[in-house]
Parts: sequence; structure tokens; C-alpha cells
Amino acid sequence: MDKLTVLKAHWEKSKLSPVFYHTTFMENVLSILKDQKIVANKGKSICKTNNGIVSLSDRINKGIVEFFGNVVFEFDAIMLFNKNRSIIPKIYGSLTNINKLYDERPLFENEWSVPNKLKFNIKDISKILLITSIGFREPSFKGLANTLFRKNIPFSFLHERWLSDKMVTDMTSYLLRIRGWRRFMKY
Repeated sequence: MDKLTVLKAHWEKSKLSPVFYHTTFMENVLSILKDQKIVANKGKSICKTNNGIVSLSDRINKGIVEFFGNVVFEFDAIMLFNKNRSIIPKIYGSLTNINKLYDERPLFENEWSVPNKLKFNIKDISKILLITSIGFREPSFKGLANTLFRKNIPFSFLHERWLSDKMVTDMTSYLLRIRGWRRFMKY
């Protein structure tokens, strides 16, 4: 059995999410696709904290899209981890440290982190989601949609009203992911 097959089997037994999401602004997409990497704090963002961490998440919601952008890369989690072994689940630490930065525990992202840059191949992208708020095909996405179509990269339009309103992931979901990661790391 090859290493990737073993990795897939262990990942599935751990019940970890099969996809990772990375949310960004439309202006960043072409350079991300050209370089086939996502670099921490590079490109347009309203997140002004230069933490040197590329963030992924298990799922997306309206809060993530509002804060991080309207284009969501959906990656095959196993393929991405295979290329970026430094992916680790975000451990939020003690409540006192968190309260210095956030009003509440910031589990709205349920994030995974990769130091500095995330490498991928185009075939690691399951789909690119173009999040719309006015109708189903905002004119601003036309050029990007044409480019994705020409490059044969799967994409779809998703209206923001179909995303969850929940800003805070329930603690049970967060703990299940951390436990799943611990099970996975035993292999």
C-alpha cells in the first residue's frame, strides 16, 4: 500500500473533515492560482494582524465570508495535508489569553493553521465558491469565472443567504476535531 492510501485510511478513521476552506478576496485569486501557494498575510485582507499563519477552516459561514472575502477555495484536505505536513489544528489556549484578542472564544473559524505558506496543485482544489449577495451572478465575478472556466477549475456560485449565520462553532464540534487529530497523529 502506498503512503497516500495509508494516509487517507487514517484520516477517514479519525473522522476529520474531508475538506479545508480558505477564504480570500477576489483580487487575490489569480496570483494564488498562478503561484499555486497561499502566503500568510499577502494580498488584500481586512485582517490587519500579521501573524504569519495561513488559516484554513473546516466549514464556512457568513461571518468568515464577511471578514475574509467572497471567494472560497475548497481543498481536498488529505491531498493538502500530504503536501503541507505542518498543517495543525488551531488550539485556542487559555480563556484569559484569548480574551485579550477576542470578545469570546473565536471558534467561528474552527481553523487549522499552516506557518507562512500553503503549497498545492490545481487538482487539490475540489471547487472554488464565488459567494454572491446580489442575485446569483454578480457582474464583478464575470472575469474571474471566465478565467476559472478556461483553466478547467471547478467553480460554483453560492448565495450568502445559504451560509450558516452561526458565528461561534459549538464547543462539541471543536473538541471532536481536536480529538480526531490526536487519533490521527497516533498512526
